[in-house]
Amino acid sequence: MTEQKQQRNSPRPGELVIAQVSKIMQFGAYCKLLEYNGIEVFIPIREVSSGWIKNIHEFLHNGQKLVCKITYIDNQKGTIDASIKKVMPKEAKDKLGTYNLEKRFSILVGKMIKETGEEKNREKIDYDIVSEFGSYAQLYFDLSEGTKRFKESKMPKKLKDRLREFIDEQNAKKKHRVAYVLEMVVEDTENGVTMINEALKEAEKSGVEISYISSPKYHMVAEGADYKDSEEKVKSAVSTIGARLKNVELKVEKEKLRKDKEGIFDSD
Repeated sequence: MTEQKQQRNSPRPGELVIAQVSKIMQFGAYCKLLEYNGIEVFIPIREVSSGWIKNIHEFLHNGQKLVCKITYIDNQKGTIDASIKKVMPKEAKDKLGTYNLEKRFSILVGKMIKETGEEKNREKIDYDIVSEFGSYAQLYFDLSEGTKRFKESKMPKKLKDRLREFIDEQNAKKKHRVAYVLEMVVEDTENGVTMINEALKEAEKSGVEISYISSPKYHMVAEGADYKDSEEKVKSAVSTIGARLKNVELKVEKEKLRKDKEGIFDSD
């Protein structure tokens, strides 16, 4: 939970929040705000989707978690309205990612507090984290970047050292992957296939996986400690192929990859 949310008992107009559907009506749905101790908000049916809704149950179900935007607060009546359709897909993805990170990392830090013998100071540590970073999610980002704020944090040294060990372990597990499509045209048609196979076998020694797509295209994939390392492996492989095949035309085109999950802190 962020510093602002701890200081406030209710959300603000325009704020993105995580809601869980608790009651579905013909004209809308009531939801509990998970970041505000279950405060109830109402989502009118017109704010569920941009298109025409024949049956609201086709869009929502009880227990469903979703991202919505606070649109109206009536302090006198104590009611809050929210909208789903006013939330852009990227906003929803980012909000859910931060929410999940907040939960997971706060649990992990709690375990580390026990490991380092600081459990008796848990309340103060929680207070300092929220005061200094605003949230556990932001603590994770500062830790990952090794910021000055993290280095100067009031957290106990043992806990800070354990957090550094954790991020080092996470970084060691990460693999940065790149993929290319290689197109080859060899003039020596008589021995072309044999020459290509030998060149590809030699190129794979650079740490690149090469697979056949369809003539004359091949798929090249490399993993490394960082993207520069991965790219260098591909460059080395292409250079090897060019050196082994004298009369060859090479065309290399980068392929977009979906981001692989790298640990427990990626969005669900």
